[in-house]
Amino acid sequence: MKKIFVAAALFLFAFAAACFAKEATIGYEELRDDVQLIDTRSEDLYLGWKNAKGVSGHLKGAIDFPAQWLNYEPSKDKIDVELKRRKIDKSKKTVLYADDELSEAVYDKFKEQGFSNLYALKGGINAHPNDLERLKGYERYVSPQWLQDLLDGKKVEAYDGRGYVIVEISVPGEKGEYESGHIKGAINLFSDDINHVVGPRIMQEYENIPLEEQLKFWGLPSKEHIKEVLQNAGINENTMVILYATTKGTTGANRAALVMDYAGVKNIKFLNGGKTLWKLEKRPFKTGIVTPQKREFGVQIPQNPGIVFSYEQERELVGDKNAVIASVRSFDEYLGKKSGYTYIDKVGDIANSRFAYAGSNPYAMEDFRNLDNTMFNYKIIEDRWKLWGISPDKIVSFHCGTGWRAAETYYIAKALGWPRVGVYVGGWYEWSKKAGSPVKEKGLPKDAPEKAPQEFFN
Repeated sequence: MKKIFVAAALFLFAFAAACFAKEATIGYEELRDDVQLIDTRSEDLYLGWKNAKGVSGHLKGAIDFPAQWLNYEPSKDKIDVELKRRKIDKSKKTVLYADDELSEAVYDKFKEQGFSNLYALKGGINAHPNDLERLKGYERYVSPQWLQDLLDGKKVEAYDGRGYVIVEISVPGEKGEYESGHIKGAINLFSDDINHVVGPRIMQEYENIPLEEQLKFWGLPSKEHIKEVLQNAGINENTMVILYATTKGTTGANRAALVMDYAGVKNIKFLNGGKTLWKLEKRPFKTGIVTPQKREFGVQIPQNPGIVFSYEQERELVGDKNAVIASVRSFDEYLGKKSGYTYIDKVGDIANSRFAYAGSNPYAMEDFRNLDNTMFNYKIIEDRWKLWGISPDKIVSFHCGTGWRAAETYYIAKALGWPRVGVYVGGWYEWSKKAGSPVKEKGLPKDAPEKAPQEFFN
């Protein structure tokens, strides 16, 4: 009797699977322009990292929406925001795919979100390896699994076997964050130690400081200071550095990368999603402090001064038809409604600047982050930039208030393969303090391509 029951159960399972395959699957040759094609795999695979069968990237025209997000974020409202940000329409014919055949569990998760015309792609991406696209510089952004495999001594893609250092970046207000739990082997650097010359964070504290001194604050530290910090961290030009931070510190990690890049570190990677995703995936943390082994940097600093634009260079770019000033700021900052900073008095923006998106406030970058803190869809980012005239055929100077948000966009542009990009680290802080700096008229430019940004957050 038991055997009959088991056999019946197996039959019913097989029948159910067959029904799923027959009624809710679609062949690749049946895809049309009016179909939404969704890649349900992890974000790293979408970007370009190879799967188990060596397939790199995603099917042409596919949009990313990892199925794991439906586990991380139970809020239907937040899921809806992520769908809207990608212009995914639940009523439209939608085809999901995985590496191989899509599981019923994933199909059902999307069905529960309200998709009314849902299909699974037969064979998945592995059945169609010749019609793919990927982020050109995807190797810059590593996944938690990649880092875990590296720590476990496994062979990983894009690693030559030389020494590496994992760095957690801490920002003001996160004292003790590192000691209470960090990724195995990671050392700690504070943003104030490497990212800039520390200055007051409240306007009133500037009143009795000479302007010449004020202008030194928030810019890059001296060459000697940078060299000392890197050497004490056990980093030289040939060290592979893997940077990560908390959600609050993500821009800080990017700014630290810019400093290291400027100095001459050749191989810098970001843990895509940082500590946020590591936690969501319930990966282990270590407590205490890791003390790095000091080493000589090996070359003169800076090796890459051209990635950082000075005030004088920015002045020249403002009037250069072959350049574009990309403002990585909140919309209110760009319009001149608020400075957004406790230590920047004047409102406004640099003359001829174009809105490059950022987030809801000067400390947010929602436009460039997914709900798990991974990098937002790179194709949408690029399309938004091009809409505002920010394009790879020009010299692109990214700026924000003091260069932190701009550093994050700099690395996205580099990953896109844009050849002539840099960061004006002085940003609106320096520009607003220097007499005679040409400024943009308040409000939108006459040729603005949109009246409001394509945002769905408050």
